[in-house]
Amino acid sequence: MHLSLLLQANFNKVIYKAARRGILIMLNQDHLNAIKIAIEKEMKLGNKQVGWKLGFGSPAGLKALGINRPLIGALFDSGEIISNTQIDLEAVTEPRVEAELAAHISRDIPSNATFDQIKNCISSLVAGIEFVDFHSPPKSPVFVLSENIYQRGWIVDVDTRSGWGDGVSNCQITATMGHERWEPFENIEILIGTLEDNFNECNIVANQLGRGILKNDVILLGSMFPPHPVNMSDFVVSMNGSAITLRFKS
Repeated sequence: MHLSLLLQANFNKVIYKAARRGILIMLNQDHLNAIKIAIEKEMKLGNKQVGWKLGFGSPAGLKALGINRPLIGALFDSGEIISNTQIDLEAVTEPRVEAELAAHISRDIPSNATFDQIKNCISSLVAGIEFVDFHSPPKSPVFVLSENIYQRGWIVDVDTRSGWGDGVSNCQITATMGHERWEPFENIEILIGTLEDNFNECNIVANQLGRGILKNDVILLGSMFPPHPVNMSDFVVSMNGSAITLRFKS
């Protein structure tokens, strides 16, 4: 069967299964093709996929693109940044940062997993940082996905192996960048969407793309605020007292 026909057949199956479970998903065929091409481009460069990311999931982001669910992109080993590393911005057009909620995955998540089953596959929820190059306006979902949601680099805090616990019920994320300081973020699911919706969305799309969510993957579940311009000061994000830092070469 031709690849496009195979994708369409799989797409129809996913839509049917999601509808039966009452799950809204971002997918349409153009979106699926765009992110698939972006992933294949990275893999041809020798980069290994190591997880997933959700983007444009805030109320403002959804409205800007005319969508009702976050977009799903991919994370690659080439984008991993060690906390406190200085990065060079010379090749970046419009550098911006985001304070993220991230998840470490402890085992492969079944394609048809319930939310309770997904929670049992979470090794820990931790702070994350995403570094993006906002080089062009987000003119459409297809364009944003073709750019892998502007992804250029990421940091996640160490895996605490504390499991799901209470989710984010008692979590607080803070962010600072020099003189810029954000009020602590406590109502995280109001900002990024419910974790149930976001994990279900990611799992469905990941499986539709033929990979799924695998053991040792990292997922960036959403940012506390829209991509914020870099001011060259250290960008520090912490969750429940544990901090990670992204630094920039002047």
